[in-house]
Amino acid sequence: MIPPIQSILQASGAVRALLGDPIRVWPGVAPEGAALPYATWSVVGGSPQAQLSDPPPSDGWRVRLTVWGDGTSQANAAAVSIRDEVERHGSIESYNPTPDDDDTGAFGISFDVRLLAIR
Repeated sequence: MIPPIQSILQASGAVRALLGDPIRVWPGVAPEGAALPYATWSVVGGSPQAQLSDPPPSDGWRVRLTVWGDGTSQANAAAVSIRDEVERHGSIESYNPTPDDDDTGAFGISFDVRLLAIR
């Protein structure tokens, strides 16, 4: 019932090169003092792919990713590596307004992805 975003991104060498190993990607919020760049994610929608005669063969999610960096270049490089990996497994659903930095001074990039996992 949890989208496979962590495992998808952890498996990517390009993402690990920018976000460390293990990757600095967390559900909800990052731990205080997390090194930049990092990403957070949350589920903003989803459902099983229902059929009339059989149990659902897959689950689908819309996941919001927010990538944080110490400036536009760092955040963009991390966001591009995440985008490129996600597009191997799903699709970009939307690009979102620039998120509030919550007084950290970090620059954020937010986008939603659509993922599908076969059961």
